[in-house]
Amino acid sequence: MYVIDLMNLASVDLNLFVVLHAVLEERSATRAAARLHLTQSAVSNALARLRVLLGDQLVVRTGRGLTPTPRALAMQPQLEAALKALEGVAQDLTDFDLVTSTREWVMAFAELYGPFLLPALLQRLQQQAPNTSLRVMTLDQMYATGALARGELDLYLGIASKLPAGWRSEPAFADDTVGIMRADHPAARQPMTLERFVSLPHAHVRVTPQRGREVDDALARVGHMRRLMLIAPHFSSVIAVVESSDCVAAVPRKLANHYAQRLALRIFELPLTLPKHEVNLHWHTRADADPGVIALRAMVRDILAAPQ
Repeated sequence: MYVIDLMNLASVDLNLFVVLHAVLEERSATRAAARLHLTQSAVSNALARLRVLLGDQLVVRTGRGLTPTPRALAMQPQLEAALKALEGVAQDLTDFDLVTSTREWVMAFAELYGPFLLPALLQRLQQQAPNTSLRVMTLDQMYATGALARGELDLYLGIASKLPAGWRSEPAFADDTVGIMRADHPAARQPMTLERFVSLPHAHVRVTPQRGREVDDALARVGHMRRLMLIAPHFSSVIAVVESSDCVAAVPRKLANHYAQRLALRIFELPLTLPKHEVNLHWHTRADADPGVIALRAMVRDILAAPQ
């Protein structure tokens, strides 16, 4: 029996099977051609190519038109199911409906974005896509498994210094760094000079050895060093320490604004010049036309653009 090498399937014109399906249903090359808006010679040519490919006559001419061979009859239900599945995929892409979708979206982002993104995003999903769900993947898992390229991740929100092959990106927001202290801190009513800033105890977030040195590098360039009382990997821990102690911290402005509205914190401008950082939404090129990912990106963009 002739078997198609699956490794060579990419070289097979799958439109040939669309023609065969029509011929098997119509039992006529003429009617199949009319149904597919092809010429009769195009249908005959497709059948000839399939006969070589599959090693079978597929249909033979009889007094009743074209009669399928036993092998063609055996293929017919499988062929019909495969074409219906492909039609379903195309239908899902063109008729995607947020209201009825039961999709699970998967996002990845650094811990600091969760507090001002997740509550608003879940509220938006409950309103616009009530039957969907959201799963958050850790950055460690994203990088370790190549989840975006493997199709296991829909969106990554963050700063990527170098885009891997196949990644797409669009700006989400620009952010800078500010200082925070508890509202009744002894230094709250005094101007924040560079000397006062380095004299205060600091709580600091260092996610990795390479990330989180911007403030200390800027201080070193002007000949200063701050006193670090706490180094933690999570912003949530540092925020809690600042609210309940004399420690101050340098954090992204968007995060500071979020917590300052909910906790007894005061925001102050740093006596340093630090560059802004661009935060982007990233997805894989295979999801360029995915209506679900497009809808999710739009929701995330709207939420991040809203004043905090």
